[in-house]
Order: sequence, then structure tokens, then C-alpha cells
Amino acid sequence: MIRVIGLGSPFGDDQAGWRVIDLLRARALSDIDLIALDRPGQSLINWLPDVDWLILVDAVSSQTPLGTVMRLDPECLDETSSGISSHGLHIGKALQLASTLGCLPPRVDTYGIEVGQPDLQALRSEVAGGATALADSLIACILTDRQYRASASRGC
Repeated sequence: MIRVIGLGSPFGDDQAGWRVIDLLRARALSDIDLIALDRPGQSLINWLPDVDWLILVDAVSSQTPLGTVMRLDPECLDETSSGISSHGLHIGKALQLASTLGCLPPRVDTYGIEVGQPDLQALRSEVAGGATALADSLIACILTDRQYRASASRGC
């Protein structure tokens, strides 16, 4: 199963991950589990069983232009002083624990949408644009993966 988890909160730019989930829901993709979580911390592990491909999306603050979409290395998520996450979820630590417990999915992709100094009142247009770009990219990636798996199962 493919599970996409948008991390965040209901406040302003911090809902960037949730916006991606909303955009993916609007596309009505089948066989994809779409979840919006409010700062789950270590309880993220509860969402990992039976997942083949986990995609995490969060608002980040890394001093790149607002709305920039970046793919993040799960092993490096907590190496910066802020953990990159805009709200200090320590996603990397949760994924390390999942790996130790043997429940980390075989494929994990993590993405961040730059929010800079987050506006907690409203989702800024640049951040919303990044969420739209990432949702479009994820759809293309998921569909390409499905086509590859379908052709591989048929053989040469």
C-alpha cells in the first residue's frame, strides 16, 4: 500500500502538508491512503504497518525561497538544530525508531515545502503553489511507479 502523510497543523503555512493531501484527495487516486496528521511526533510509527511506500510531506524552514519543494534525506532530518521541520517533529528520530523496531516501510520518501518564517494566520500563495507543484509531482511519480510495476508483472 502507498500511504501519503501530510504533517502539520491547521495554522497558516504549517498546513502545507495538509494542503498536499487535500489536492491529492481531489484527484481521487485509488489504492492510496491519504492522511493528514497534526504534529504526530513518535506516534508516526503507528501509521507505518502494512505500508510498502511511505511519502511524508511537511512544512520546512531552511532559508530557501518560499514555496520551494525539496526532497529530504530521512537519515538527515534531525541533523540540523531545528530538525528542518517547522514545528520540531523529529521525524528522523521516529523513522529511526521504526527501523529499529522493524516496521519501517521498504520505501520512504520525505518532502518539504519551504515556509521560511511561517505565517500562522494564512497559507501564503507561494507555499500553496509549492503544495500544488508537489501534489502534481507525486501524482506523476505514483502513476509512473504503477505503470512500471504493471509492465514488470507481465514480463518482457
